[in-house]
Amino acid sequence: MSARTRGVWIWKLSEIRSDYLDKLVECQVQRVYLKVFDGKFKGKLQPTFWDWQCSAEIIHQFQSLGIQVYGWGYHYGTSDVEQQVAKVKQALACGLDGYILDLEKEVEDRSTHPNVEKLLVTLRPLVKEGTLGYTSFGHPGLHPNVPWQMLDEYCDIALPQIYFEKFTFMLTTSEEVKDCLDAHKRLGLTKPILPIWGDESDTAKPASAAELQDYLSNFPGSSIWRIPDVDERGEAWNLVYSDFELPKLTRILSRGSKGDDVKALQKVLNARGFNAGTVDGDFGPKTEAGVKAFQTEADITVDGEVGAQTWTALGGKFKEAQLVKFGDLSEREKQEVEAGFYFPPKLGSRYPQIHPIQPLKNGAEMLDNDRGIFKKPICLLLPI
Repeated sequence: MSARTRGVWIWKLSEIRSDYLDKLVECQVQRVYLKVFDGKFKGKLQPTFWDWQCSAEIIHQFQSLGIQVYGWGYHYGTSDVEQQVAKVKQALACGLDGYILDLEKEVEDRSTHPNVEKLLVTLRPLVKEGTLGYTSFGHPGLHPNVPWQMLDEYCDIALPQIYFEKFTFMLTTSEEVKDCLDAHKRLGLTKPILPIWGDESDTAKPASAAELQDYLSNFPGSSIWRIPDVDERGEAWNLVYSDFELPKLTRILSRGSKGDDVKALQKVLNARGFNAGTVDGDFGPKTEAGVKAFQTEADITVDGEVGAQTWTALGGKFKEAQLVKFGDLSEREKQEVEAGFYFPPKLGSRYPQIHPIQPLKNGAEMLDNDRGIFKKPICLLLPI
């Protein structure tokens, strides 16, 4: 999955709709940012691991559907760095795919910067390369005392809070967004920018779903703050987050197929809102049901199998066939072909990725639009 995967933020898991997993699949979400830490507890400074919404079981529930989970935590620039790190390590042990530090108004106090640096230095080796990030104000130029260069040095990605629905510093939203992004460049910040678009219930003039979708779609890696609580308004559930790219398929996938290509199929079905179940590389009944649901909606042959027609409709490419002359085969391969009609694996190990079928009888020449045609002794179709 791309490092610039679009996503959505979760603050309080227990406050959002109970069928959130099904809804995330429907919205084609491939990454969530889940709160797992806060430097305070009940209003007092006390680094706290949010174990009530971050456990190995909860993280696995997301990941089994092909959804990455980046944990995030609010840090106050305080000196209790060892305690903060200990709590973040508990969260990471649950299987998080990455971690984002939320650092805002408290770290505008320059006296906190040594604490921030110590925190970053300690966390850096604990988080997989490419997945440690920071989030803060959307426009660095308006908050010059945040330690931007320090964050840029130790982190891999920047997730600025570009909540344009609350901005008023320029005439248009597009001008505001551009100025926020340009401000990072003016400061010499170099890490990839994955903007966060605000969608909050307390906004006087909230952004529309169409406007949020436009920015989400046009900025790879961007995300939405946040999924609304059940009693809040918000557009996060009304957006589409998919940006999955399928690999080239080299065989027919059907019930019983196993492998990375099946994982890719399960991911893209889940990403498009057709629940294929756990992304485990095993083409079972749930995956078949997801395929059939997609085929029905795409108005193509509904057979539960994935060949050129279905794969192409899903947005992938099917490996093209090439005409191979009978005379180019080895003697053993010629003997096999003379005995009947076979898919290449029956001819040896030169074409191991092709799904085998049984010999055809009575001179049959065609299986269906998704399979090659073999006609002895003139030629056979092989993948390239």
